[in-house]
Amino acid sequence: MRNVAQQGHKEFQKDMNGEFNEYLQAFRKSTKLFIGTILVVTLFIVVICAPVMAPHDPYKMDVKNRLSNISRTHLLGTDHLGRDTLSQIIYGSRTSIFIGVIGTSLAFIIALSLGTLAGYARGIIENLILLYFDAVRSFPAIILILVVISAIGSSVTNIIIVFGFIYSSLLGRTIRAITISVCKEPFIEAAITLGSKKRTILFRHLFPNVIGPSLIVTGMYVPIMIMSEAGLSFLGLGVPPPTPSWGTSIRYGFENIMRAPWLILPPSIALALTMLGFNLFAEGLRDVLNPEKRGELIIS
Repeated sequence: MRNVAQQGHKEFQKDMNGEFNEYLQAFRKSTKLFIGTILVVTLFIVVICAPVMAPHDPYKMDVKNRLSNISRTHLLGTDHLGRDTLSQIIYGSRTSIFIGVIGTSLAFIIALSLGTLAGYARGIIENLILLYFDAVRSFPAIILILVVISAIGSSVTNIIIVFGFIYSSLLGRTIRAITISVCKEPFIEAAITLGSKKRTILFRHLFPNVIGPSLIVTGMYVPIMIMSEAGLSFLGLGVPPPTPSWGTSIRYGFENIMRAPWLILPPSIALALTMLGFNLFAEGLRDVLNPEKRGELIIS
């Protein structure tokens, strides 16, 4: 018996090592995941090391040198208040990432709870949750965000809460579909047949198998929230000044485009690279975790 157990353990380790090698090979051959990982990691390095990387204080104003051109002192020039543009962009990454990641996390928690419950429970509970999803989804997301933010006021906390609840309705529908698919798996039917409690099935069997695919879908919402925050800041409804924001920098650059056309490019490029990085990372991760796509990557 001891030899059988040891042999079984060795076979299990062999299978795990083989699967890990497959993931590693797929990661190496996935151009999307490779480029996306580089962009996302670079962005997080900038966020963490902002105080070290920023050449100037992003809040320090120098009215005498406002709208100055590119120079050795100010590598990307200065804005309409004389603040260093490069420092504003570096610190603006913190605002974008904080709102994008925390807002997406809040949306994921709400969507996972409601979506899984709606997919597993039937009857009045499912109908009430779907009513909430459909009520929010009946309005264009950006219009609803503008209305709510205008009503409650703009702040980082309010923006995160509004993003979390509004985008959770979009994500919740997807998680509900994933839950319904998992509920049809044989191990769920076996648990029901063996008389397992609903709470046990929900937390022990459903949640662990729903979280993985849901996280991949959720990753797509990080760039959406970053873009939404930039759009709000561009319209003057985003994070209040003097907090740096890419959307605010784009607005100032647009307002002074005739006098300082170079100001609008750096924050626009930073926003575009961030969107590209997160989208490529999420799509590449989806391909690597999908058995069929992973096999195609390894063979290619």
